[in-house]
Amino acid sequence: MQRKPLAWLTPGLVLILAACSSGGSSGAASTAASQPAASAASSEPSTSAAAGSAQLLVWADNSANTAKAIKPLCEKWAADNGVTCTVQNFNGPGELKDAVLKANKSGNVPDIFEGPHDQIGLFVQDGALAPIDLGDNTSKFAKAALAGVSANGNTYGVPWALENIALLTNKSLAPNCPATLDEAVTNAKSLIADGKATKGLGIAMQIGEKGDAYHWYPMFSSDGGYAFAQNSDGTYNPDDMGVGKDGSIAAGKRLATLVDGGILKGSVSYDIARETFGKGKSPYFITGPWQIPEQSKALGDNLVVCPIPPWQGGKAATPFIGVRTFMQTAKAKNSALAATFLQDAVMTTDFMDGMFAVDPRPPAWLESFDKAAADPVIKGFGEYGQSGIPTPSIAQMGAVWNDLGLAEYKIANGADAGDTMTKAEDSINKTNANIQ
Repeated sequence: MQRKPLAWLTPGLVLILAACSSGGSSGAASTAASQPAASAASSEPSTSAAAGSAQLLVWADNSANTAKAIKPLCEKWAADNGVTCTVQNFNGPGELKDAVLKANKSGNVPDIFEGPHDQIGLFVQDGALAPIDLGDNTSKFAKAALAGVSANGNTYGVPWALENIALLTNKSLAPNCPATLDEAVTNAKSLIADGKATKGLGIAMQIGEKGDAYHWYPMFSSDGGYAFAQNSDGTYNPDDMGVGKDGSIAAGKRLATLVDGGILKGSVSYDIARETFGKGKSPYFITGPWQIPEQSKALGDNLVVCPIPPWQGGKAATPFIGVRTFMQTAKAKNSALAATFLQDAVMTTDFMDGMFAVDPRPPAWLESFDKAAADPVIKGFGEYGQSGIPTPSIAQMGAVWNDLGLAEYKIANGADAGDTMTKAEDSINKTNANIQ
């Protein structure tokens, strides 16, 4: 999957959205296996903020405008409380993740860092995170965001933004958001027959030689496929993996039908999908908000953000959600100061609004999302995202990304769906056999 930080202009807002986790290409994180012994942010704020020379060290990813958003907010809070805030920039969540893991071994950690939720399992297993008590603020967050930062019965971050894919639609080819995927397919077939859409791109969706389980997942889930079953608290059960089960096979057979019908094509890459949609030769494009700048320029008022609908009679077409999160390190040198910052500053509407103003992804803080949803792009992605599930952060997800993606590619190129999914299941179980 490919995501790029880009800027776009929409009425009343300049939007700069970027990727959180890298979905199918990220591998995934590890299962939360240990309880870190560290101070946690609690619902009773510490009074140690006014510590004179105390310094709060924050690490942040600035591949988008995240660090730029955090810096003035943290510095203002620090100045108001007689302390110092230093924000150190990193070039992307991967670089920051590696730095945190290395620092946890040396002890030279930041007090707080910001990153995608699907790394939480790895950090908890490494003993790098302190649990956080959201207290009375729990109800002020989107439920999907809370599920994303939960592991082993604990909360390991303060979520501030959500990100997911949706169905970009060209109104000149599809005047209304489709009620079902069947409706979208029927419309696409008609457009292809009339020469108005490109065969294999009736719905522009990247697959490529490694497949792309992240972009396929809404279609996959509507046919009953799933990666891992969720527990009642929203966490994932690594012992209940869905690849190879009936729903995944049904989704594979559907994929083969879509390829045979000229709706999808195994060789379609991210670049082919975006270029074809932008040239007005595909009515639909399954992608994320990082494509809004390019497609707004290409299609203008004909561009609309729609939810990905279900198959007729099927289950919901569920997207994976990335949750951007503030996390507190287990070995923070100023743990009480970090806890106070999270409680008194981050978990406020002013702070969340300030983050959105500079790095405007759909807010996880409900009051801020209600304001941000005045923009139709934020509203479209955010409302569809509320029906989604957090990208699994357990270690076992890495094999699913790999093998489910490869299965998708093979089926799209003629392999038998049942046999391919069964072999993918065996490969995933073999890879995950030694993960605790």
